[in-house]
Amino acid sequence: MLISSEERSQPPSPSSSDWAKLPEELLDLILCRLIQVSDYLRFSAVCKPWLSVAAQQKHLRRLRDPHKQVVPMLLMPEVEEPDDNRGRRKLYSATQNKFLKLEIQVPYRRRCSGSSHGWLATVEEDFGITLFNPFSGKSLRFPQVSPQPNYVNPTKRHLHKYEYEVLKVVLSCDPSLEPDHFVVFAIYGVFRKLAYIKPGHKSWTYIQGGIYFADAIYRLGKFYVMDCYSGVVSVDVSNNGTPQVEVAPLSAPTETSKAYIVESSSGGDLLLVQRFLAENDHSQQLVTSFFKIFKLLGLGGGGGGSVQQFAERVEIDSLGGDALFLGDNYSLAVSASNFPGCRPNCIYYTDDYDNDYMPYEPYGPRDMGIYSLEDKSFTPYYQIDTKQKRMPMPPPIWIVPTLV
Repeated sequence: MLISSEERSQPPSPSSSDWAKLPEELLDLILCRLIQVSDYLRFSAVCKPWLSVAAQQKHLRRLRDPHKQVVPMLLMPEVEEPDDNRGRRKLYSATQNKFLKLEIQVPYRRRCSGSSHGWLATVEEDFGITLFNPFSGKSLRFPQVSPQPNYVNPTKRHLHKYEYEVLKVVLSCDPSLEPDHFVVFAIYGVFRKLAYIKPGHKSWTYIQGGIYFADAIYRLGKFYVMDCYSGVVSVDVSNNGTPQVEVAPLSAPTETSKAYIVESSSGGDLLLVQRFLAENDHSQQLVTSFFKIFKLLGLGGGGGGSVQQFAERVEIDSLGGDALFLGDNYSLAVSASNFPGCRPNCIYYTDDYDNDYMPYEPYGPRDMGIYSLEDKSFTPYYQIDTKQKRMPMPPPIWIVPTLV
């Protein structure tokens, strides 16, 4: 739920109720002139009537154009969480280099296994998965995903390791817009296998074959999944029968520290992104050292394509006008020119799960920044004070703001 930080810290003025009485027609005119989603969020935090009008108009806009791009923001936990903060987190705009003057209430202080279409995914102690939309307060619960969890008897030191049982959860679409037709897709277990579930189903469907998958996206009825060797598998989940799985021939497997699969902002290309880590000279912690990007050839035509069509992977040295947002979130590309302050031909990245080195304790987030493909440089977008006694945990995660 949205909470205005200004409203929480200051008592309302005697005339504040007058704002709630403005006619909807006038509010609609104001909303039509708002470009940034952050403006919508500020607008909606004024009062409940404004929130209602903003949600209604944004819902109509999203129904008309469900694929409209929105630049992600960082969902940031407090550095020092007071006992009474009740899971409040802040939104940080990496393109505007500032915090929004509102807070998001998240009733979990644990790792998010995914952020997709404005919904966060968390793993419960019984290894079930909960989807939670922090902007609307809605939540959805799904059964245990891993048939044989790795952490059934955690020690005191590893009490919350169930949070790491699922590497990533991605959604086919926004459950708010398609409540009966979305698909929850998970990469789970120590061998990073695949499973999915649909609304109304009591159990998960498990994909046989293949291990060590790293990332997945949804495109035209199929999930495209990348493994840690940059191989690609497509999973057709369009019917309720046996899923159709196709594997791309891989001529030269290349192992990488972390891997992502992203659809270009135009929707015409699938990109494979390899992220390499190396020890920092000062802290001896593993941090990002460079990226490689490949374009998958042979998918075009707009018909969904067979993964068997992939003739080759071609390394590219430019994203053009696109900017990528990578981490534990649904990997996303946006056209930078549509968002003031967003840098084209760059990768915005943040901490995500590492099987060999968990980034959540004791150091908290340590590997966030902007990588420029033009000059191979790294730029911080948010500077963490490493002298603080406690670091923000769980680490920040990219989230696409929504109001429905």
